[in-house]
Amino acid sequence: MLYFLYGQEDYLIELELKKLKSKVVDKTFASTNYRTYDNPTFQELTDILRTPSLMFGNVLAVINCEKYFFDSKGKINFDDKEIKEIEALIQTMPETLYIAFVCKVDRDSTKKVDTRRKLFKILTKYGQATEFAEFKTYQKELATWIQKQAKSKDLIIASDVTQFLIERLGTNLRVINNELDKLKLAIYPTKAIKKEDIKTICTSTDDIFALTDYILKGQKDLALLEFRKLCTNKHYLEILAVLQTNFSKLASIKVDSISLSPFEIAAKTRLPEFIVKKQLEKLRNVPMDRLVKIRRNLLEAEYRIKTGEIAFYELPVELALLN
Repeated sequence: MLYFLYGQEDYLIELELKKLKSKVVDKTFASTNYRTYDNPTFQELTDILRTPSLMFGNVLAVINCEKYFFDSKGKINFDDKEIKEIEALIQTMPETLYIAFVCKVDRDSTKKVDTRRKLFKILTKYGQATEFAEFKTYQKELATWIQKQAKSKDLIIASDVTQFLIERLGTNLRVINNELDKLKLAIYPTKAIKKEDIKTICTSTDDIFALTDYILKGQKDLALLEFRKLCTNKHYLEILAVLQTNFSKLASIKVDSISLSPFEIAAKTRLPEFIVKKQLEKLRNVPMDRLVKIRRNLLEAEYRIKTGEIAFYELPVELALLN
């Protein structure tokens, strides 16, 4: 059986893989029958597709295949002969072999899976293909998902409160799920979530954007205070990740502004034009080398944290802000 899961909402993709694993793989043999591969070469891919039937139940092979669809470093291309062989192997896969091709799209990029590629057409022809697109704030499906997720956690959330949560947190389902877990602990034994609970407990995306603005303006004292405030409700690595994304976008907009109009930048980044104009106004007097330095400091902070160079893990981020 073949599956093809792709799109920006990686949290939903992970939930789907978890459900698929539970459905087809015997828990007793999960350590050997559940396998993951990252962008295998043609020879490696054909070996996976030839996996023989086993005595010990079904095999689920998850193939992360971003390099098959995007122009990036290490991009993997298959010629026509290789594509034909891949197609033939897919048609003759053993009944006990389940393959899930997974292509996660960075939610902060303008990338899209190229539907014109022969491999895409093969995967959608012979497999169950599902796109997990990022929700928009105005979509009813987003509110429905939040209410369903809250119910699964034995929480009650009214429609107007759900909309307030979306306005405060945005559309990242992983973030929303984590915040619902925090709310459950904070309001126990109460089950009904109120707007006041969200204001008190959940970290607003606006708060992190305020931190971004303080850094951009060089207001180090305010940046440090805002970071420490955010750390009371959010993990420092989450804050760091959002900061890196924000400054990566700002640097990209700054570079594009040399040759593109705000309208063209908006089309390229899929941001509203008024947001692009607002960002350009903030960047008017900020030299590019300063944006590069900020990005370098944030990356260095992440490296120091992950290597354990400094025991107090918030400290590398604070040093990055002060620098």
